[in-house]
Amino acid sequence: MLVTEGPLPDEVTDLAAGYRRVPAGKIVNAVTWMEARAPRPDLAKPLAMTRISEPDSAAYRAIFLEIGAPWLWDRAAEMSDAEISAHFADPRQHLYYGHDESGGHVGMVEFRMDDNNEIEITYFGLLPALTGRGLGKRLMAGALDQAWRLRPDRIWLHTSSIDHHSVIGFYQACGFEPYAAGFEITDDPRIKGTLSRDAAPQIPLIEREWVPSAR
Repeated sequence: MLVTEGPLPDEVTDLAAGYRRVPAGKIVNAVTWMEARAPRPDLAKPLAMTRISEPDSAAYRAIFLEIGAPWLWDRAAEMSDAEISAHFADPRQHLYYGHDESGGHVGMVEFRMDDNNEIEITYFGLLPALTGRGLGKRLMAGALDQAWRLRPDRIWLHTSSIDHHSVIGFYQACGFEPYAAGFEITDDPRIKGTLSRDAAPQIPLIEREWVPSAR
C-alpha cells in the first residue's frame, strides 16, 4: 500500500473542471490523506513486531521491493546502502517487521515521529503471498500499538489511486478518517529504471507522446 512521505501540500484553488493529459512518462495519482486521533479498540490481535534500527541494506531493499514494486514503490531502489543506514540512524525513523505465531516474517511498516508530535506512516504492506488471510489488520494493529506508545497527538498517512482498490476501506476499518484529497504527479519508475518494466502491469506504462496521425 503506497504511502509516501511529505506534509500536506498547499491547496490549489484555480482548477477548472475537465480532463487534463500529462506528458508521457508521468503518472498521476489521486491522493487521500487520512488520520487517526485515538486508538481504535479491539481492532485485531496485533502481530508481534520487531523494530529494526540498523537494517541490513540488501535485505531491507529486497523486502521493500517485494512488497512495494507491484504498487510502484521505488524509494529503496534509489537509495544507496549508506543512505539507507543514514536514514534509519535518525531515531525519529521507525522500521518494524511483523511476524506471525510461527515467527515467519509477514510484512513491514515504517513511520516517522515529527517535531509536531505527530506520526506519519510512510510505508505499510504485507508480503504479496500472504494477502487475503486477515493478516493486514493484525499487522496494522501491531504497528499502531507501537506508534500509540509514543503518545502522538495523531497518526496520519496518505494513500493513492495506484493502491489496491480496497485501501480506503481498509484504513477506515483501522480507525483512520479522510481529511483531505489531492493529486500527485511523479516520474514513472519503470521508465527511470528504478523498477523493472514489467512491474505493476495494472498501471499503464506510457513512454511516448500520443500523435493523432500515428498508426
